[in-house]
Amino acid sequence: MSVLQRSSRLIWLLGGVVCLVLTGLLSLWLSWTSSSLAQPQEKGGAGDKTSPSGDLYSFVGAESCGGSACHGNSAPRTKLRIGQNEFYIWSQKDRHAKAYEVLTNADSKRIAQNLRIDKPEAAHRCLVCHALDVEEGRQGKNFDITEGVSCEACHGPAEQWLGPHIRKDWDAKRAATYGMSNTKDLGFRADKCLGCHLGVGQDVVDHELIGAGHPRLKFELDNYSHVMPAHWQPPKDKPARDWLGVKTWAVSQAVALRNQLQLFGANRKSKMGLFPDFIHFDCFACHHDVVDRLGTLTDEEKKLQRWRSKEYGGKPGRLVWNASSYAVLRHIVQQVSPEQGKTLDQQVRAFHEIVTGKRSSDGFEGALKGLIELSDQLVVKVGQHAFTQQNALALMRAIAADGRTFSHLGFQSAEQAVLALASLYDAYTDAVGALPEDKAVKQAIDALYKDVKDGRQFNPAQFEADLAKVRNAVAGAAGAS
Repeated sequence: MSVLQRSSRLIWLLGGVVCLVLTGLLSLWLSWTSSSLAQPQEKGGAGDKTSPSGDLYSFVGAESCGGSACHGNSAPRTKLRIGQNEFYIWSQKDRHAKAYEVLTNADSKRIAQNLRIDKPEAAHRCLVCHALDVEEGRQGKNFDITEGVSCEACHGPAEQWLGPHIRKDWDAKRAATYGMSNTKDLGFRADKCLGCHLGVGQDVVDHELIGAGHPRLKFELDNYSHVMPAHWQPPKDKPARDWLGVKTWAVSQAVALRNQLQLFGANRKSKMGLFPDFIHFDCFACHHDVVDRLGTLTDEEKKLQRWRSKEYGGKPGRLVWNASSYAVLRHIVQQVSPEQGKTLDQQVRAFHEIVTGKRSSDGFEGALKGLIELSDQLVVKVGQHAFTQQNALALMRAIAADGRTFSHLGFQSAEQAVLALASLYDAYTDAVGALPEDKAVKQAIDALYKDVKDGRQFNPAQFEADLAKVRNAVAGAAGAS
């Protein structure tokens, strides 16, 4: 089966008529909650997680959502706007539910030992992303940290909204007032995911953690959302549903660049000198096979030596900024806002030349600040864009034709190019149908996945050749100029 045929796409089934017992329970619940919606909605702000008095809301635990009249069914059975099987999908099929459990395995314990951490399952450094790590005073009676990355990690502390959120007149404004997060906002969703899949503040998978054995992080919202699997329903509106994958991918790239730059600046201030933690740089600019004698290598081994084909933007041996988020975002911005695309290219080039020592470091603060401000604007701009069939095809062609740039930017940028093509391909085939050379496109993208399976074995020449096959196969497709 092709890697593009991702098994996590759910078939949302409509159930039969709601049983009388469920109807009675819902009616009683609605009656109870009508009196609880008194004043708070006028006093809170969007994303507010505190009560009107300023007290932080509490987390009630995932089991509070797991009843059969709520989200705990093993299959969708009602004609409501939800399937009522969301808790079941998360608890039985979603890796987030097993995130705490991972901390108890042998690999995690070895990583913790290397870091001089006694118990990873009790350390904030690990729990901050492997569980819902909140202070004891905000833990409700059913809260259980062993549930892993549970419902409230994304949807917000449920103390106030658990009862009222089933009301027919429940809306985003009222939800925000009661502490419920708006996960339909793609910018918010990407930011929430990147909180762990990239990091925030001091809570990052830094060079020390990776050195101790933790896997390197990579992320792309659309592909990762399909892998979860989904416990939500797609939009009913066909145009919005058709190209939602493209928008999700595009917005996540803009948010990733913004958050990466913010993290870069914040982390640098906690370090000595210009450079922050090594995690902000291209791992594979340094981590490649180092040999003592070139004459002992075979021709096949020489093909894997990146210095033979790499074009250095700065000086060999210098730290190279990890430009993976920018690598595909620049193609998105060229579609959405060409003038801002030119500005983005110019600012990134200046920033990169300062970081790699090609320019004086005197202008570093201004370059970083300008890029953060621009990337923040791009999050909004990309989120407002109505993506189309033309956009999807044009983006596939542009990315597939840019193999030399991706391979020179490094393995991590090549990864993002592959994830981008997979997301765009799926969005196109879901909305329009098979491409004219569909088999060739699928085979080429499958080959690209193999190319980026292992950074140590990354072959830029092979990657570029496989990317060119996608470009050639998509070239004849109609719908994009």
